Amino acid sequence: MNVLKRGSDQDNWWQAYPGLYARELAAYEGHGASHRPLIQQDGTLILEVLWPMDSGGSIRLNVGYSPLHPFCRPSISAPELQLERHQNPFTRDLCLLTQDSAQWYPHQMVADFVAERLSQVLQVMTLRRNEKWSEAASLEEQAPDPVTPYHMHVAEEYSAVFFDGQQPVPNAPLGTAVFLLQGRLERGRSPPFQAILSKVEPLSGTWMAKPFDLPKRAGPWKNVIGRWIRLEPPFPEAPEEILAAAEKAIERQSALFPAHLKKLGSIADDDLSITAVVFQEELSYGPDNKGNGWFFLVSRRVPGSRRRQVSLVRGYRLSSDMLSRLPVASALKSKKVVLVGCGAIGSFAAVELARSGVGQLTIIDFDLVEPGNTVRWALGRSVWGLPKTTALHDFLYHNYPWTNVGRGHAKVGSAISNVDDVRKLEGNPMRWLRALIEDADIVVDTSAATECQGALAYMCRSIGKPYVLGHATEGAAGGVVARFKPGAPGCYVCLQQHWSGKTLPLPTIDSSGTIVPTGCNAPTFTGGAFDLQEVSMEVVRSTIGLLAPDVYDSGDWHLSILDLTENGRRILPRWKAETIAPHSSCSCGASQG
Repeated sequence: MNVLKRGSDQDNWWQAYPGLYARELAAYEGHGASHRPLIQQDGTLILEVLWPMDSGGSIRLNVGYSPLHPFCRPSISAPELQLERHQNPFTRDLCLLTQDSAQWYPHQMVADFVAERLSQVLQVMTLRRNEKWSEAASLEEQAPDPVTPYHMHVAEEYSAVFFDGQQPVPNAPLGTAVFLLQGRLERGRSPPFQAILSKVEPLSGTWMAKPFDLPKRAGPWKNVIGRWIRLEPPFPEAPEEILAAAEKAIERQSALFPAHLKKLGSIADDDLSITAVVFQEELSYGPDNKGNGWFFLVSRRVPGSRRRQVSLVRGYRLSSDMLSRLPVASALKSKKVVLVGCGAIGSFAAVELARSGVGQLTIIDFDLVEPGNTVRWALGRSVWGLPKTTALHDFLYHNYPWTNVGRGHAKVGSAISNVDDVRKLEGNPMRWLRALIEDADIVVDTSAATECQGALAYMCRSIGKPYVLGHATEGAAGGVVARFKPGAPGCYVCLQQHWSGKTLPLPTIDSSGTIVPTGCNAPTFTGGAFDLQEVSMEVVRSTIGLLAPDVYDSGDWHLSILDLTENGRRILPRWKAETIAPHSSCSCGASQG
């Protein structure tokens, strides 16, 4: 066999590190394994290895080395071995490592790695066959090994079907399925779409299951009637072959009911037909771990032809544990936040609060998105010229539908000197603001406006609501986050007096970092989002800590001071924690004097 070899010495690791290559080959021989190269080109080396077994005989392995060997893990397949777990059923790749890359060590020889891990995998399979689950669990990653992921390499790249993780399925072999479908921006050769599996129903009888839907879906969606059928794995690799198996099962199951066969056949003739295949697969680790898995097969009529194009579309299981990666999320879903100021600090804070699962978020700002905001605002080109609250509302509405977002395009505390403008008001602004605060669990102020801060701090203290303020300093040299709990000894006025008397530290400022952009009538400071988000993230952490202190430690400080520069040079972000004590010149301090 002629072995392909191509590439410069520096591009091929076996040429760049000839000593390592020699040790790799010697390690196979040390384990009694024979080897020969199948291919050596473009940085890739694949060896065919005959690996000796303790029980006698040998297993043929294809060992693929990473172009970045020894830093990255190898790929090892066993073409003639068939395992129920720890092996891709199509490529025959063995799963000898978990996804945690820290399990591969660059100093180990691949042959030594195979000797250790292959023996372990085979031992696990024997234990599982003998139902020795606890012993098997001690040797393998305790994670499910579902069928679905092994087929996704042939799935459409841009389409998706979303379904309820607890989707009720009739106790029947087949039936109809109701989808809600919306086209996506055209990419690739097949028009992409997103769909929601709303309901699966039997062909006869009454099915009372509640339809599934995504909250706040926007734009035009259409109802599409598809089919569902139960099949048993294993499945062929090609989507066309899976659909052919489904068609045979539908024909077989409907043989005694011609009307059913006709109905399902007419669905298959639609320009776009969706067939859902339901099967049992592992959903959790352990002996009793199976539940419904789903394939979604799409058949499209080729324009101007009688031919049809069949493909597999990825299904995404939506369930109550979607936010399980963030334990505090469950404590936030009932919380209400009012955020005032949607600029460089507030826009990122709004996105993170919604992303964290806050149940209701009301955002207030009076400004528009300027093109110049792009360098330090959460959204980009598509929202230039929109009110900041509208842009954020629409983005959060579409992307974080489990957060209810309200908005107010208003400047808190602005005065009016025109009688006609007063008559146009839809009510008393003070009453509107007070009602918002009374209904909220916390008020977050990222307005960077001292008048607004003073008013909101006073109202929150009077009403008994937590108040968090955050802002950056000139030139994005530093920042401040302050937290005021109801009944706390010190207040916003105390903080201002402490700063005035220099009894609390001030954050660093860069007075040279102030500019007036062309066409703008108000000065602003320089600074990018990569610095300013330091303040935004602490605003979010402080807010979450006050909302859910039993789940997320709120800390015991009142004031956080951020410095990003020192003596004119950049430093690593440095936070100082301070306590705001009552000040003698404020009623808080006077009452204690």
